[in-house]
Amino acid sequence: MRGAGLSRPKIGHARAVAEAFASGVLATDALAAMPDDEAVRTISSVRGLGVWSAEIYLLFALQRSDVFPAGDLALQAAAAHIKGLESRPSAKALRELAIPWQPHRALAARLLWHWWRHVTGRPSMDDEAVATPAV
Repeated sequence: MRGAGLSRPKIGHARAVAEAFASGVLATDALAAMPDDEAVRTISSVRGLGVWSAEIYLLFALQRSDVFPAGDLALQAAAAHIKGLESRPSAKALRELAIPWQPHRALAARLLWHWWRHVTGRPSMDDEAVATPAV
């Protein structure tokens, strides 16, 4: 794994994730059946995986509709820009701000990410696919 450019801590985290799946601590079917808060606790109990990782997994892999990764820096920056805040809100403050968006906070997250890409001029994955022809 070092040859792949992974640092010692990242190698340790990758092994912890592999061990969690091998031992059954993490199981895709079980995670899919859990309520959001339980799935976040289960995923983030694995060394190297935190709340952000768990919420991103629920949002993208399981397509949960009300997951909002408030610890994401781009979401914080986008919210600060849209709301005219002097600085990025903390994860706790952003969670509070997102309460009115329930039960569609995953959509709000996606909209904020798109807005931030627009503001910063970063291409979306769709833009990159169009710009780079398939071989």
